[in-house]
Amino acid sequence: MWLSKRFGTADKIAAEAGTVSVGGGSVIKTAATVQSEEVQNYAPYGYVAYAPDGEEILLINSAGATAGAGTKMKSENLSAGEISITSIGGAKIFLKRNGDVEINGFVFTKDGKLKNKKGEIVFDS
Repeated sequence: MWLSKRFGTADKIAAEAGTVSVGGGSVIKTAATVQSEEVQNYAPYGYVAYAPDGEEILLINSAGATAGAGTKMKSENLSAGEISITSIGGAKIFLKRNGDVEINGFVFTKDGKLKNKKGEIVFDS
């Protein structure tokens, strides 16, 4: 009974926020309550991102390893169901709830039109 109680206690926090100290592809270094090296970085299938130094990241601790579950989202004016993808250099893809896709200010409408930054149609299929 004493053994089951002893092994049932958690000595480690399950998740905590940390900071990327050295960014990388799938393996990064982070600083939280304890500095971790070779943190495996996870994302939804098909997504690949290089977290820059200084970004806040969610760290999940498990038996013998720490995993990065993603960086903290920036606040943007999105409506429910919308998605925004932005690079550190300012490139942006915005999937709007009406079905349009905006790439760096150009809008591809769901009915096949291309609009410039002024909203003028520059291509109509």
